[in-house]
Amino acid sequence: MKNRQIVRLIVACAFAVAGLSGTAAAQSGSAPAPVQIQFWTMQLSPFHDEYVNGMIAAFEQDNPDVRVKWVDVPWKEMEKKVLASVAARTPPDLVNLNPQFAAKLAEYGALANPEHFLSEAQVATYLPNIWGANRYRGEAFAIPWYLSTTITIYNRELLQAAGAEVPANHAQLLQTARLVREKFDRYVYFPAMDGSRPLEDMVAMGASLLNARATGAGFEGESGRAFFSFYRDLFQQGLVPRNVLTEGHRKAVELFQSGEVTMITTGMQFLESIRVNSPALYEKVGIAPQLKAAAAPFSVAAMNLAVPELSPNKEAAFRFAAFVTSHENQMALARRVPLLPSTRQSFDDPFFLPPAASAPLIAHARALSAQQTLKGEVLVPPLPGYSKLRNSFVFNLQAAMVGQLSVEEAVEQVADTWALFLGDNRVEEE
Repeated sequence: MKNRQIVRLIVACAFAVAGLSGTAAAQSGSAPAPVQIQFWTMQLSPFHDEYVNGMIAAFEQDNPDVRVKWVDVPWKEMEKKVLASVAARTPPDLVNLNPQFAAKLAEYGALANPEHFLSEAQVATYLPNIWGANRYRGEAFAIPWYLSTTITIYNRELLQAAGAEVPANHAQLLQTARLVREKFDRYVYFPAMDGSRPLEDMVAMGASLLNARATGAGFEGESGRAFFSFYRDLFQQGLVPRNVLTEGHRKAVELFQSGEVTMITTGMQFLESIRVNSPALYEKVGIAPQLKAAAAPFSVAAMNLAVPELSPNKEAAFRFAAFVTSHENQMALARRVPLLPSTRQSFDDPFFLPPAASAPLIAHARALSAQQTLKGEVLVPPLPGYSKLRNSFVFNLQAAMVGQLSVEEAVEQVADTWALFLGDNRVEEE
């Protein structure tokens, strides 16, 4: 509560200063100078300089009262720089954030609600399943920009030699893992445990993340135990490398490219990396949908644009954000890089329709990814104390995998921790 009050006090002071400045300009009778907004992105330069600068030039031509200063920030430095800028009361006006970090800022009232600045018609242009993921305690905190969804990329040659089909769900994965291990002494899968992957995998397997009131874990019952048992069996039966406990997605990519792992769950953009770096492997690659239970939603990841509450130029910032995330500009980005747009209209474009059988593999992957996105969700929504919840989940999952805890004990300990952090997860009184 204290942190939230401090942020509100800082915001109020910023508005007071802005009001005094505006009064002085009016009294002088001079024409107001164009508003300058700072736009921070994550690691888009230099490869996308032409695209971003072109967008800015087009926006400024149509909006002569606004000037945009673009600042590109390295991926690893973004959170630190944003927090430092907010603490110094000099945040960017518009910043590219991932949902979990944006939710952390929203928890302290540090982000402006886009629904207070965009019309209902503008909000309706975005995919509703994605827009709804950018909410914290009922309040929207960001505009979705570009999206990604994972697909299954597999080595056709190895699976065929093992007499196995590409698995469609986790039960089939366990069977296929045994076949590949017995036939080649290799692994079928490397379950990355970094980021939100373990939580997403559990939801994809059919478990609920939260209970009905969002005050605790939703996986205390059989569905949660089934997921923990699945990971324990993979590990204790030697069906996954032992370093799954210490390494993540980067290692999974490395092992797939070396042929030690038969399939990988990753974004369609990885296909281009294989094509360039491993042409021989690329000729053996096939694609399939995400591993999931039939009733589970597909997993989608979103990158967002957020406007800090401390920005004195929120109206201009949201105007530019709406321009950046328009159908036209998102389609231009999707044609440059293998990512997906967040606007409804974009998915009607022939670019995302299923191609002819002879089309390049990336075209088939793009169509599959688009279909999953339209039916998908952000499986791990913004949560208070997310890092503590995730760490508790992974720590106890690994304890069950190595046999330090029984499956029942591990699930119970996670549930107890989640109840502690989520038990007061209710909307604060004004």
